Amino acid sequence: MRLPRERRIRASADFNRLRQEGSRLDCGPFLLNFRPSEVKGPSRFAVIAAKKSLPLAVDRNRAKRLARELFRTDASAFPAGWEVVLVIRSGMLRRSLAELRKVFALSAAKVVAAAAQS
Repeated sequence: MRLPRERRIRASADFNRLRQEGSRLDCGPFLLNFRPSEVKGPSRFAVIAAKKSLPLAVDRNRAKRLARELFRTDASAFPAGWEVVLVIRSGMLRRSLAELRKVFALSAAKVVAAAAQS
């Protein structure tokens, strides 16, 4: 099942702006780059799987499917108006989906709580 078009980050300018103006959180099996967006639409999401960290295409594709599943099943983790890029690390494939869901939920809660305090 695909993410709707309005829920995806696609433009390279958006990736660059997120990298420069956003924050980064190390979550173990993946990194989260995030920032609240100026546009108050649904939260937007993207996945980056580098060939350097996962050299086999089958592993990169599986990791991207897992990452999209995390966001799809827990889309309410980030409230409306957020942009999130999940950068996959090699350790992601050694974790179960249940573990990854737990890490993603805790990370999202930490990000949203920190944003609410500031």
